[in-house]
Amino acid sequence: MSAPAVQAQGVTRVYRRSDGDVHALAGVDLTIAMGETVAITGPSGCGKSTLLSLIAGLDRPSDGHLDVLGRTLEQLSEDELADLRRHHMGFVFQNYHLIPTLTVCENVMLPLIPQMGQSLELKAKALHCIERVGLERRINHIPGELSGGEQQRVGLARALVTEPTLILADEPTGNLDADSADSILELLFRVAGDRQRTLILTTHDRNVAGRCGREIRFLNGAIAP
Repeated sequence: MSAPAVQAQGVTRVYRRSDGDVHALAGVDLTIAMGETVAITGPSGCGKSTLLSLIAGLDRPSDGHLDVLGRTLEQLSEDELADLRRHHMGFVFQNYHLIPTLTVCENVMLPLIPQMGQSLELKAKALHCIERVGLERRINHIPGELSGGEQQRVGLARALVTEPTLILADEPTGNLDADSADSILELLFRVAGDRQRTLILTTHDRNVAGRCGREIRFLNGAIAP
């Protein structure tokens, strides 16, 4: 059997503050299998985004163990974490996180910057991802010329350009109208399924959660019973 995509054992995250410590996660145990689609749900401040940041290696647990894609994150240096993200993870954000002065194609190519020695091949990869999300006629547009749904499609293409094993999506439909949200979800689940990628998303929307294979609900930094 292959290793799980994510395995957390007693993961805790405490933020030290002068006005009192904030316990964002409190002893979380969970296992997410390769190829699963999982929704992390719960009220604001319950630890959803903190968990995603830890899985991505953007933050480190205060205590506990976290294995992602067969690597024990606390044993990795910052450079090794960056390498894991660059080659094996894709990210979709609620607020798109596009560079406003770059074109659609340039934004999608951003994760490939460390490999720019093969620019023609990399541009071809970016164009392929842009076509997959239906924006081939918007390649030279900048984000300000796109709708919210189109900007999120750019974000999805950017997440796919490194052919990741794991896609992390933080409230990917939170800023979209219902039609745009449905369109993005169709794309997201299709690209997750075509190579049995693991998809972990956070959401407040029960309809979004219902489209995932499994829902894990958080409350006060812990998995709700």
